[in-house]
Amino acid sequence: MWPDFEGGSIVDLMDSVARARGGMAAGQGLRDVVTSGWRDARTVVLLVLDGVGMKQLELLPDDSFLRRHCAHALTSVFPSTTAAAITTFMTARAPAVHGLTGWHVRFDEPGLDGRVLAILPVTPRGSHDVSALTPDETLARVCRTPSMFASLPGDSCVVSPADIVDSPFNRRHSAGARRIGHDGFPDMLDQIDCTLRAPSPPSYVYAYWPDFDHCAHQCGAASDEAGALLRAADAALGRWVKAQLRGDTLLLVTADHGFINGPPQRLIDMEDLPLLADCLASPLSGERRTVFCHVKPGRERDFERAAQALDHACTVWRSADLQAAGRFGPGAPHPKLLSRVGDFTLEMGDDWTLRDTMPGERRHRLVGVHGGTHPDEMGVPLVQLVI
Repeated sequence: MWPDFEGGSIVDLMDSVARARGGMAAGQGLRDVVTSGWRDARTVVLLVLDGVGMKQLELLPDDSFLRRHCAHALTSVFPSTTAAAITTFMTARAPAVHGLTGWHVRFDEPGLDGRVLAILPVTPRGSHDVSALTPDETLARVCRTPSMFASLPGDSCVVSPADIVDSPFNRRHSAGARRIGHDGFPDMLDQIDCTLRAPSPPSYVYAYWPDFDHCAHQCGAASDEAGALLRAADAALGRWVKAQLRGDTLLLVTADHGFINGPPQRLIDMEDLPLLADCLASPLSGERRTVFCHVKPGRERDFERAAQALDHACTVWRSADLQAAGRFGPGAPHPKLLSRVGDFTLEMGDDWTLRDTMPGERRHRLVGVHGGTHPDEMGVPLVQLVI
């Protein structure tokens, strides 16, 4: 399943939100969702539940809040991962435009010189590859798409976990909004409630909850632990909505991506593919489910031959072909997009994953994974409710 960028993706959702709050809309907005009344809301609250895709709603009972009120299914972006999707939520632009294409991104801007960074914490791969640039300086060079909050005429508020609310990434992408930290799901709802009860409430509130994603990575997407966590959050959300008496707030609930499990027997290590590894000019980037490969000059044919060993596990694409086909979304492409997604993209099939490990990195396995094009990774819910 590729993203539905013709009215059915989280990019289109953000276009509709921006339009409803008086901002500049870059695209057509949502196709099958009635949004004509969104402008009438005093406040629009967008709640993003990290990793709670359509498939994950099956962990909830039929009478749960999210299952009762989920009226639409949308798609994530490509890759279906937090770094790409959260940046879309905060800029209202597709990955093609904002240029952040995975947890790991390779940058060739001055001062970075081909380093692969984990972009959310702004840390380099490996313990010895240290840039002279500060995180703020790095982000100033590589993140040129402005936050959507800065373009909205009304006040905005971002409610994020306390440990990341003032991170360099969050500060940059929250520009134009007031930031509030929270300490878990109930506190997040309390913080939203405080903003709504203020004498002059904001026009737009964006709130983010990451705990389900963390649990699903460690324990599995359908684990007892993940199910219990989601049921508790759903019950808290249902009680909170029931207590709202204003009737002038639009609540939207969605996710950045879904999940599948990646069994250990379907995990491929690059060190077991020496011919393929020898063709690479830098460490892998992207995600374990969507792998971007930067190839040494003149070694493209060698790479394609070596990649035949993975025919059972992935589809090999020329990254330029994916960009030309619009897989990274609509809009004027970021000038560094192709340099960031490399020469080839490995689209991992079924529940296969691929990793490499650099010196200084912990060799860890993720039970739950995402980032690929499996329907369970790509499909996300949309709840819309006046409260």
